Amino acid sequence: MCVIFSVRFVFLLFICSALTNAAEPTWWSLKKLSRPELPERSEANSIDRFIREKQITLNLTPAKTADKRTLARRLAYDLWGIPLSPKRLEAFLKDTRPEAYSDLVDELLASPRYGERWARHWLDVVHYGESHGYDKDQPRPHAWPYRDYVIRSFNEDKPYSRFVREQIAGDILWPHSEDGIVATGFLSTGPWDLIGHEEVPESKIDGKVARHLDRDDMVTATITTFCSLTAQCAQCHDHKADPVSMKDYYSLQAVFAALDRTNREYDLDPAVADKRAALQEDQRTR
Repeated sequence: MCVIFSVRFVFLLFICSALTNAAEPTWWSLKKLSRPELPERSEANSIDRFIREKQITLNLTPAKTADKRTLARRLAYDLWGIPLSPKRLEAFLKDTRPEAYSDLVDELLASPRYGERWARHWLDVVHYGESHGYDKDQPRPHAWPYRDYVIRSFNEDKPYSRFVREQIAGDILWPHSEDGIVATGFLSTGPWDLIGHEEVPESKIDGKVARHLDRDDMVTATITTFCSLTAQCAQCHDHKADPVSMKDYYSLQAVFAALDRTNREYDLDPAVADKRAALQEDQRTR
């Protein structure tokens, strides 16, 4: 059995487009994706066509094609965050096949280093930390399963829609999968006032403040990560810049009101999890 620092109860199916009735239908981050018309140009890459079209309107001349050494350096830093080994770089420079570059791309994408590199960006967005923060900072030894889940998701090329759903309500939608449990660690990645929760009762003002800040962190992380919006201003008034009303904010915070961060046990093997659940049910009904 493994342990992850996560939430004790999760039941949230959140749709960003339904965030607020007052939201403008043209708000950029809430619009449905659509495929634009490609500019009529000779560039083989679709993105390059848009770039060249913009360059023409700005009277800019494209840079010269990069040499193989430069391409290899850019590619390695983009996908791995570190350069190629001298031996691998030399082999690439000597490879005169037309598919040498595409083979290098596939090689770098297939490496576990790719997930380690790009998971860092996601972990930054969700403000992942391995300690609780605040003035009485304490280590968070069971945070790492969520970190490894993100790395694994990138390396497995997991569909983004599944990636999002797992983090919001994985333990409800996929309760018998490892990822369904571990992914909910998303809701507990941010700072947590350990003293304010464990030593100060909620009946006290400081206890109420600690719990409000905790739920605010969950609301903020969810809206910022998945909707490209900010929400903090809506604690006191309707947001002046983003389509988030005060009612929207506290409606969403109410969803998180039933959550407590804790070390949550889970089984890696779904079959073991099923047997454990059956045994616990049998003991409960005796």
